[in-house]
Amino acid sequence: MASQAEDWSEFVSGHAAGHLLQTNEWAALKCRFGWWARRVRLPSADGSATRAGAHVLFRRTAGQVLAYIPRGPLVDWSDEALIKAIVARMRAVARQEGAFVLKIEPHLLDTASNRQRLWAAGFHPSPQTVQPRSTVVVDLRPDSGAILARMKSKWRYNIRLAARKGVTVRELQADELPLFQQLMDETGERDGFFVHSADYYRAAYELLAPRWGTFLLASYKGDPLASIAVFATASNACYLWGASNNRHRNLMPNHALQWEAMRWAKEHGCVRYDLWGIPDEIGAIATGLWDEGRRVVYAENLPVDVKAFPVGDLWGVFRFKQGFGGAVERTVGAWDLPLRLSVYGLYRGVLLAKDRAVKIQKLAGKEVGNENMRTAPPRPARARRVDLEPVVTAAAWEELLAQLPPHAGHALQSWTWGAVKAGSGWRVERWSVHRGEQVLGAFQFLWRQPLAALPLRVAYVPKGPVLDWTDDEATALVLAQIEELTRRRGCLQVKIDPDVVEKSPNGQRLISLLAQRNWRFSPEQIQFKNTGFTDVVQTDDALLASFKGKWRYNIRLAQRRGLTVRCGGVADLPIFYRLYQETSERDGFLIRPFTYYDALWRMFLEMQDAGETPTGGALLLAEHPQEALPVAGLFLLRHGHQALYFNGASSDRRRRDMPNHLLQWRALQWAKAQGCTIYNWWGAPSNPDDPNDPLQGVWHFKEGFAARMAVHTGAWDWSPSPFLWHGYHWGKSLLFNLMRRRRGHGVKYERSSC
Repeated sequence: MASQAEDWSEFVSGHAAGHLLQTNEWAALKCRFGWWARRVRLPSADGSATRAGAHVLFRRTAGQVLAYIPRGPLVDWSDEALIKAIVARMRAVARQEGAFVLKIEPHLLDTASNRQRLWAAGFHPSPQTVQPRSTVVVDLRPDSGAILARMKSKWRYNIRLAARKGVTVRELQADELPLFQQLMDETGERDGFFVHSADYYRAAYELLAPRWGTFLLASYKGDPLASIAVFATASNACYLWGASNNRHRNLMPNHALQWEAMRWAKEHGCVRYDLWGIPDEIGAIATGLWDEGRRVVYAENLPVDVKAFPVGDLWGVFRFKQGFGGAVERTVGAWDLPLRLSVYGLYRGVLLAKDRAVKIQKLAGKEVGNENMRTAPPRPARARRVDLEPVVTAAAWEELLAQLPPHAGHALQSWTWGAVKAGSGWRVERWSVHRGEQVLGAFQFLWRQPLAALPLRVAYVPKGPVLDWTDDEATALVLAQIEELTRRRGCLQVKIDPDVVEKSPNGQRLISLLAQRNWRFSPEQIQFKNTGFTDVVQTDDALLASFKGKWRYNIRLAQRRGLTVRCGGVADLPIFYRLYQETSERDGFLIRPFTYYDALWRMFLEMQDAGETPTGGALLLAEHPQEALPVAGLFLLRHGHQALYFNGASSDRRRRDMPNHLLQWRALQWAKAQGCTIYNWWGAPSNPDDPNDPLQGVWHFKEGFAARMAVHTGAWDWSPSPFLWHGYHWGKSLLFNLMRRRRGHGVKYERSSC
């Protein structure tokens, strides 16, 4: 009968997410250097197999015990009951050992659904990530020729050059470990990173290499040039350590080593080769470009300029790794389950303070010209000054927007929208950014102090700024003005969420620029990230013909059954709100009080009645002669070339008569009559390929009206204090979690417009 240790090894080897850091041998290695370990296992009903489990590592720090699970637990993350059971076991073991926190770093991609699973299990994002969160992974399933063909041509050339010039690669023997240590010490000193002791690498060789991996050595005429350690677990191989000296670097020994490591991994049945660690900023950019269900973003295709990267840290490493034809992956990172809140709060505060100090130090290094950083080129002496000027009248604001690209504006950047928000507690400012006579952009800047007792301000530029997104220089200059205004107003953060298509060249350049300027993809997406558009620049017959056949049938069915649609007025707003309440109760989402909507709807209707402005709105109500009240309704916002389907509501009465199909058809016709070219459906699935996305059903309805989906870059935050920004969002997430538990997990929230 196999031992428990052997059973565990078989479980790790057979698990899809099996990783070296969850093996018995890795735990034994860490136990030699200040840690202790306990294995947590959930057996099957008959005890013959392991269903889920983890190696939990413990160590004492500042007198307190920290529990840590690297690349685990190993569990089916789609099985809620199994997750709950394994988390309960891990928590119990951690408490037995006196831990104040249980930290995990599972091998889960950074998606909304995976983050939600962790929140639901009681974890919170940790300020301390131990293992690399972002990496480059090479697909080893094709044959060797295809793997080489996927690489950059220069990388293929370097691999062949090394072979032609006589560089050889072989397995390092135990008695040659001093060579590996010497190379590691030299690399650490040259590149400025931490190097383990000789005892550590010897223990790693003795414990890990026999079953899980190999140490490879590249030499030239007997002279050792470089060495790497590679390990294979289940179908995954990872390159964990690497080192080289400064001799014969022109012979490309590191390219030869990586190629031989890939061949070794492929021979051992691996289908993935993990190059182990790149700057997380790169991973964040790639995550923004992922297609849910098809998360392949090749490193070489990222919208970043590798030549502009700093020389030090992991940036130079990324230059090397991105040429091997791999895809960028980003995991959810480290998540904490606090076990003793008082100690954990202190621990978290210390970590955030350290993080802030490191970033300040790096910024200081840039300012004094750190030799490992490329400094920005000096500004030309004759460069014209960029000015930020307030806009104080509606006429001036509309005149300013008219000078910018017609498709750049949005109803949420209209003067009317700002007036609505000014009545609900926001301070509203409109600003023009220009250089001489050239208008670079404009933005409506909303800011407020959410809690009177807390001296903390937040700012928001909804669906803005407004500018020409093909002009990279203008984009950078406008962002700089928004950042500076945020500082001047004493705001903790500012959020932007422009409608820029993520996969477009403009979107890719914008994501790259935001990352370079220390903006972060926001954990709080206020507006819908994605939406749908229908082109209404065509005849009614052509537009109707573009709908799905069933949708055309339903429109005619509604008319045959006596339904009509009329434009409502201010007097109809209470009736429409009651329909909206009925819809929220039926579909399980929260809405605001009537006073908020009354001000919003009334103002846009008044602008519509006034005419001669690019802004307005319409209330459309579907009625039946046998019903005393409307059976469905919707509210449209109009701004410039675009009509926005902002609110929709329906009763259970006459649902079989298809009032919503007729309503949307009349809304499209209304948009055409107003001179609009685009009908914005205001909301599409955040994860288009996820069948469980809550907006899939709604999108199916919209798609029938010839709506095409636009996947946007989403909301991004900038803060002058990353330390406070992290604390602010952690606190909000905690509060939201508590609210969800009190109100029930089935409750949805209306997508707030601010």
